Amino acid sequence: MRLSTLRELAVAAGLEVPSNDAELKQKFLVTEPMRDLESVLNKFLATQKVLTSEEILERITYEVIEDACNEGIRILELRYAPTFIQQGHEHLSFDQIHRAIERGRDRAKHLPIAVGFIAIIQRILPFKDAVRVTDFAIANRGSFVALDLADNEEGFDPAPFAPLFERAKKAGLHLTVHAGEANAPEAPGYVKTAIERLGAERIGHGLQIQHSQEIMEFVRERNIPLELCPTSNWLTNAVSSTKSHPFRKLMDFGIPVTINTDDPGVFDIDLLHEYELLRREHGLTLAEFERCNDTAAAASFIPLEEKQKHWPRAIQKLGRSSR
Repeated sequence: MRLSTLRELAVAAGLEVPSNDAELKQKFLVTEPMRDLESVLNKFLATQKVLTSEEILERITYEVIEDACNEGIRILELRYAPTFIQQGHEHLSFDQIHRAIERGRDRAKHLPIAVGFIAIIQRILPFKDAVRVTDFAIANRGSFVALDLADNEEGFDPAPFAPLFERAKKAGLHLTVHAGEANAPEAPGYVKTAIERLGAERIGHGLQIQHSQEIMEFVRERNIPLELCPTSNWLTNAVSSTKSHPFRKLMDFGIPVTINTDDPGVFDIDLLHEYELLRREHGLTLAEFERCNDTAAAASFIPLEEKQKHWPRAIQKLGRSSR
């Protein structure tokens, strides 16, 4: 969400809004390392309070697509948890939320960018909510490209969600799972479970596999791309600094890696920020950036014909697939 939009919507929602941008960022955004992932997620909840209507959801969807396109992004996947948006806004049904987001995307159809949506299951909620989101994603598989499992992973093994992911796969949805983000002993094992048990074709984050040679080999053998987010991982204390991020280690090991912002609005960054960071601190070359981006283009769940319209090179297959 644009900072200017956040300010406008927060005022309209009756929230206490600081007068200057620095204080506004301090209140709503994550710009310095937080204690843990849960603390970061609480910041998301503060911003979530402004998502009060279909008109607002349509607007911010259009604006994020427009901003991404202006930045040079040509393939964009946006993911959201219907349960997260609905929290405190129970007057909005899942259908109303999704239709508003679709309208925002449709307003951006004139832009040279391919856009796909991913439905998120919040692993911290009761299982019945996970079932509800899965049912909704399957019912709307014409506009969702994939199902995801996200939210705080500490103490939440992904294994119980395997039957839901199997159902989604049978319905034709792709699968990605947030795993191996938090710096916890069980994190590398969660990545293996996500791939073996849930059928994940991509892993959100996954950086903590750096602590297990066996699981690094497992991910490399299956050619599973990692959605890596250096700045986010520093801000959530998944790594002690952006310079200590294992991006190059994982890339040089032969694991497919992609460059992501996680959430540009909440973290006050954009994708170019991550490029500059990786160039400056990890020595990525132009050829390596192009390889990461071609990996991302190939790994994107958006139909090939649609994403190829906007990509400057022929999009290759990733090779071995988990599907």
